[in-house]
Amino acid sequence: MLELRKVTKEFTKSKKDQVAALRDINLTIQEGDFLSVVGPSGSGKSTLLFIIGALMKPTSGEVLLKDQNIYNTSAARRAELRLQEIGFVFQTFNLIPYLSALDNVAMPATLTMKSRKKAEVRAQELLERFGLGSRLDHRFSELSVGERQRVALCRSVINNPGIILADEPTGNLDPGMTREVMTLFQELNNSGHTIIVVTHEEEVAAYAQKILHLQHGTFTNGKGQ
Repeated sequence: MLELRKVTKEFTKSKKDQVAALRDINLTIQEGDFLSVVGPSGSGKSTLLFIIGALMKPTSGEVLLKDQNIYNTSAARRAELRLQEIGFVFQTFNLIPYLSALDNVAMPATLTMKSRKKAEVRAQELLERFGLGSRLDHRFSELSVGERQRVALCRSVINNPGIILADEPTGNLDPGMTREVMTLFQELNNSGHTIIVVTHEEEVAAYAQKILHLQHGTFTNGKGQ
């Protein structure tokens, strides 16, 4: 389903200094996998996730989604992939503060369903499924940290993407809420979604079927095959 071939990402620190965030990464992910990528701060985890999610072009190498190199396509096509094929859960939620929970979740679906009413119905179903039926009209400031994370998770799956990417999804949560969110990821994986979580917490990574360790931009336990 998804393959990275010799992916390298370098950032310019100064005119004479290039910093390699990722070095010759090879990774194969099958449909229905649940993968965790573990590593300390600065190991390249978020960079890897952004590249997989069609948000950051690698310096070299290929990223194939269903045998298509996503970075050989137009920016418009990559935006379409992000909308239809990839759901992203950000550590900082990236919710729109002046919109309600319902409107935040419904927004991506309004672009694909072409019907605001259908999008709102789907958003309400998801929010109710994740225990937020009484919070539909609440805005960002009226939601707890755990509720915000669940709203972000609902938004990520509203278009039923094949792949869900999560960047430190439990970094702001207490242990109880961490277990709740990771259990939701397991449920989504059991329903057919491919899940990729990056984290620095081994106990969070343990929810996945497979764990890869990233250190200084390379995998320390093989090539991710």
